[in-house]
Amino acid sequence: MKIQIFAAIFLSALLSVAYAYQEKVIYDEDDRRLITELSSDDVNDALAIKSAPSILAQIPNWRIDYTDPAVISVRTKDLKSALNFCDGEKYLDQPLVSGCTAFLVGPDLIVTAGHCIKDKYDCKKQSWVLDYDSPGSFIGPTGTISFDKDKTFACRELVSWSQNLKLDYAVVRLDREVVGREPLKVRREGKTSSKEDLMVIGHPLGMPKIVTNNITIRDNSLDFVFKTNADTFSGNSGSPVFGLKSGLVEGILIRGENDFADDYHRSCKRPLKCYGNECKGESVQRSTYLPFKHIPKI
Repeated sequence: MKIQIFAAIFLSALLSVAYAYQEKVIYDEDDRRLITELSSDDVNDALAIKSAPSILAQIPNWRIDYTDPAVISVRTKDLKSALNFCDGEKYLDQPLVSGCTAFLVGPDLIVTAGHCIKDKYDCKKQSWVLDYDSPGSFIGPTGTISFDKDKTFACRELVSWSQNLKLDYAVVRLDREVVGREPLKVRREGKTSSKEDLMVIGHPLGMPKIVTNNITIRDNSLDFVFKTNADTFSGNSGSPVFGLKSGLVEGILIRGENDFADDYHRSCKRPLKCYGNECKGESVQRSTYLPFKHIPKI
């Protein structure tokens, strides 16, 4: 009974995030790959592999078991059983752990989407973990994911925050410095080129770290955001969006199209799929609107 209750609560939380912000979808071909599936021989994959260690997953503290002094543990379900995904879809056996994504911009500073944190009190209720790159010892459809405590960080301070139609970001100071990880370089001035090829790294639906590339800009005319065709989902909120030519974080993934479509014949869910210019695109807040007075220049 406890597991059933937990599953219902967890599913409700995931769906509420997805529908509240109408986040993310598959455009044309599915370009998602686990970070563990990349090859260092590929130039673009090499950028992802280099950047990935500085990307963190958000886990609400209420989901964490602190019994073991060396690790934190989260009991969860796989994609198929938690969200009733149809057979044949990608990553059905992957666990769903995190709520949002963040990235390192200073020794003890991370940036995420503003809607991932309600206020300074909610910030204290979240933990951030490094290297959520694989299922680890998780065995579906239910199981436990564990993270070393030395890779787990708490919120010391909500440094700067905004959530409205123009700006959607949060800058969080962690409880200690992140040692041995390089803060990501962020575009601080100028405008992202309309011809820039893009890449997103994050934790869609709370899965282990996934890279999405073959992304182009669909609309670069707006002031605070640009629109892309990124294959992203709820959980990708706060993900860094990289320019493959510039090598910079060009923005933060914040919102987009609905995640799911119902397969009424099989009574299950599939990722919503859009082709060409269908659907409204995924919105990326331009990094140039971040509060750089709080973020050290790298």
